[in-house]
Amino acid sequence: MLGCSQLMEDALARDELAEKEHVLCFEMEAAGLANHFPCVVIRGICDYSDSHRGREWQGYAALVAAAYAKELLLQIPP
Repeated sequence: MLGCSQLMEDALARDELAEKEHVLCFEMEAAGLANHFPCVVIRGICDYSDSHRGREWQGYAALVAAAYAKELLLQIPP
C-alpha cells in the first residue's frame, strides 16, 4: 500500500508506479493526517483509482472497513 497526498486519476501513471514500487493499492486521503497525527488508517477498497470510478462498491467497502475496525478494537485489552 502506498500513501499519496494527491488524487491518482491517471491509470498509466498508477500502473507505472505500482510496477516500479511493487504497490498493490494506493491510499490518497489519509497520508496528510498520518504525517501529523499518529494513527491507524483502515480503508475499504472500492475502485481502481482511474477514470472508471463508480460509487456502486463504496457502501460495501465502508461496511467491510467498519467490520474490520470493530474486530481490531475488540482485540485491544481494556
